[in-house]
Amino acid sequence: MLFIECFGKNVYIDDELVGYISPDGDMFANGHKFGTLTAEGDVYIQGEYLGYIEDNYDIYIREELAGYVSPSGDLKFDSKALMNAKY
Repeated sequence: MLFIECFGKNVYIDDELVGYISPDGDMFANGHKFGTLTAEGDVYIQGEYLGYIEDNYDIYIREELAGYVSPSGDLKFDSKALMNAKY
């Protein structure tokens, strides 16, 4: 499955808007690039492969469920799950 529908959308932690995904898949928060989302759903943080998006739109970071893709294509991370995944 391709996740280019997420390009150009927002990134949330809990319900707080923290950044966005550029049309090329680069992820930004507070005006700084922190990672990349590939069209195939791979998640790279600071150049290191850390996770992926499942076909059911669940987001996994270090093999831990960390969030989901909303119906509108936004990435929605759970802060507790991110902490448990040690990110």
